[in-house]
Amino acid sequence: MKRKVAVALCVGLLFYALSDILLWQRIFEAHDLFQYDVQYQSGHVSTLVAMIAVGVVLLWDARLWALWYAAAFYTLTFSGLEDVLYYWLDGHKIPASCPWLNNNPFILFKPAGGWSLAASALIWIAFWAATLWAIPVAQSAVRGAKTLGDRTV
Repeated sequence: MKRKVAVALCVGLLFYALSDILLWQRIFEAHDLFQYDVQYQSGHVSTLVAMIAVGVVLLWDARLWALWYAAAFYTLTFSGLEDVLYYWLDGHKIPASCPWLNNNPFILFKPAGGWSLAASALIWIAFWAATLWAIPVAQSAVRGAKTLGDRTV
């Protein structure tokens, strides 16, 4: 199950970043539609919520992993990872300054941009990778303690 949820998360993040490139850059920037930024951002967040919701529904039987998927997808998206993917998938380096991200609480290093944005994303990736490893270990420990408790009763 751990592999399934990790693959679902990676695929979701990839396609979320690609949708950002295709919609924002190829349509909004290309046609100077910046006056519709608020509507775009609203639609983009709705897409994020929809992708998270579909993943949770499909992983529902996995219980804890469905919650893990939702939390990881949300925080990784706003951690700077989506922005890093946006630039890398488009073949560009991360701008040295991304002032629109400076008020984001999930961006750990300010001012946002360049190495600080990449570092923030890497720390969040490390956090979620650690939980991906720790959850099965904790589940095994709980099962072991429960089995041990059953034997002593």
